[in-house]
Amino acid sequence: MFDHVLTDFILSQRAFGRMAQTKDATASLLALGVVDIEYRGVSCSYPNKNITIKIDENSNYPHYFAFVLWYQQGDKDIAAVQLCETQNFVCKLLDRSHGAVWTTNSPPSSPLSIRMLLSGEDGDESWIIPVNNIPENWKGGETYDTGVQINV
Repeated sequence: MFDHVLTDFILSQRAFGRMAQTKDATASLLALGVVDIEYRGVSCSYPNKNITIKIDENSNYPHYFAFVLWYQQGDKDIAAVQLCETQNFVCKLLDRSHGAVWTTNSPPSSPLSIRMLLSGEDGDESWIIPVNNIPENWKGGETYDTGVQINV
C-alpha cells in the first residue's frame, strides 16, 4: 500500500535514550548508536481539505523544482507524479526524493499541472488530474490548492 522509503531519524541523545522501555535499558540502547526502525503507513482523514502543493523554498526555474503534497487522505499511496506544461501538455515523470516530496532538476515553463497515480493494496491504480494548475509565476514557499479530494 505505501512505499517503504529509506530514511534516517536523527535524534538527540536524550530523545534516543527515551525510546528505551526502562531506565536500565537506556545505557544499552545508547551504546547501540544506530537501530532499525519499523514503520507502516496509516490511512489519514482530512475532512474538507483538498490535496495541496507546497513548493519547496529552494525551487527556482529553470534549475530545480520540488514540492510536497499535503492533505492526502485515504488508504491509497501516490505512487507516481507527472508534471505537465498546460499549453502543450508535455509531461515528465518526477522523482520521489523522500516521503511525499517530488522533484525535478529541469522544470518545464508555462503554467503547470500535475497528474498523480494512486495505488492501492489490491493493485488497483488510477490517475487523478487536479482541477487547479500551478501558475506560471510560481514561487518557492508558496502553496497551491489542487481542488481535489481523494474519497476515503
